[in-house]
Amino acid sequence: MAWQQKSKRLRMIGLLLLFLGPAWSAVAAGQPVLPDFGRQYALVIGNQSYKNLDELPTVRTDAQDVGRLLEELYGFKVELLLDADRDRMLWTLSQLPKRLADRGRDSLLIYYAGHSQLGRGGAGYWQPVDAVQNNEGSWISTDLISNILKTVRVRHILVATDAAYAVSLRLPSETRFQKLLETPSITVLASGGDKPAQEPEARNSSFARSLLLALRDNHELLAGSKLFELMRRQRPQSMPRYGYITQAEQAQGDFFFVPRQLQYREAAPAASKERPAPAPPPQQKKMPAAPPAPAAVRQPQQGDILVNAASGMEFVYVPGGCFKMGSSLGEKGRFLWEGPVHEVCVNGFWLGKYEVTQAQWQKIMGDNPSGFGKGGEYPVENVSWEDAKEFLRRLTQRSSGRIYRLPSEAEWEYACRAGGSGKYCGGDNPDLLAWHEENSGNQTHPAGRRQANAFGLHDMSGNVWEWCGDRFDQAYYSVGGVRNNPHGPAGGGERVVRGGSAGSRVYNCRAAFRYKNQPDYRENMIGFRVVMQE
Repeated sequence: MAWQQKSKRLRMIGLLLLFLGPAWSAVAAGQPVLPDFGRQYALVIGNQSYKNLDELPTVRTDAQDVGRLLEELYGFKVELLLDADRDRMLWTLSQLPKRLADRGRDSLLIYYAGHSQLGRGGAGYWQPVDAVQNNEGSWISTDLISNILKTVRVRHILVATDAAYAVSLRLPSETRFQKLLETPSITVLASGGDKPAQEPEARNSSFARSLLLALRDNHELLAGSKLFELMRRQRPQSMPRYGYITQAEQAQGDFFFVPRQLQYREAAPAASKERPAPAPPPQQKKMPAAPPAPAAVRQPQQGDILVNAASGMEFVYVPGGCFKMGSSLGEKGRFLWEGPVHEVCVNGFWLGKYEVTQAQWQKIMGDNPSGFGKGGEYPVENVSWEDAKEFLRRLTQRSSGRIYRLPSEAEWEYACRAGGSGKYCGGDNPDLLAWHEENSGNQTHPAGRRQANAFGLHDMSGNVWEWCGDRFDQAYYSVGGVRNNPHGPAGGGERVVRGGSAGSRVYNCRAAFRYKNQPDYRENMIGFRVVMQE
């Protein structure tokens, strides 16, 4: 087995050398090199609960599992779309050309699981949750989807669909790695059925399970055509299909999955081969050598993720900016202390992708105070503001070079809104974004099961209340606070909580809603999330 592992490593080195060839002059000069694989985006659609068609039992889990794996192992920026009606699906698909404009080196993956149908003349359709049987006008044509994708300006697009996609497909004929990587492509990986194939008591559909296994076990650059071969070997009876959309002009390259460990690497400076300078002549004063030029430092960008080794927490980079904080008169559920609306600006910061989980708390604190959902993926709760501060103190001690703290109230609302104007953290539909009293069963749920906002943050609305670092003052907005990077009033005993919880009325999960508790107060619907400060 040793020679096989060595051969595999040599193949990987060869591929990277081929791709990075033009950059080696920079390495020789001692400059850091960042392999430019581009960014990877994913739109993951899972339609499970239909109004007029049969429910599909595993689809929601399939979509969430695929989205989480793409984020965690491959660094995709994932948008999760669950139980979407026709208008929402069409709007989301139609926005892709605008949202991904001028991203010539990036890649886009669209995963769809749900009902599909072949219509008259062999045309293919995806069926949103409000689809009506035998009514093609309530469906979405795969020809229309293909036409939209041809206007998205990215390098590679892969449509992975646990359904039919009725176009003629042909396999890539090119075999050279660099040609496949550099040449644009639009490819489809389809299960071919009219709905996801289910197996008794299985967590995932057959197609989703094959896809997850192939991607989970992979540790090297993986072409879409290679993924297809791996899935076909796992389940030859399901016979997935793969190939180019033949009417697309992009028909030479192939989609590539790039594991995290191959992204954002810096090459070590090469050892200097120059001869040492001759000694200065007698009586000549030796001038001090000029300091070396600083190496270029890659600045963090929206969607970047860092992982804290001590706790396992993932942090998403939130770029700085300005926004309108608070709510306007007339917003349903509004409290007086949510206004007036005022402009606030914050610097960029790293924020926990999820609320702190019970497993992460236990790693640092050695206990689990939670009252609900005992399990590692559930958010820790029943913690006071003072408990959270002690957790952060210990986390900072165990993490070299970085400080961990609670977000300010302004940072929290800015991250929650993520550049949008929706009432909740990521939009206007609380059932997609939050666990609240009407959909939670009055208990918390594992982190990350609701749709993320545009910054890739989950559960900012609902699940558990989140402590902020600020003191609470009911009149703080009205007296005219600090515009840039405010950290709340100087006095006051109570601390801010934000976001609502699984036990909250839905309007208390709004982006602007603010409440307070004493710093030693604990209850089983209060937790927190963490800012990482460099």
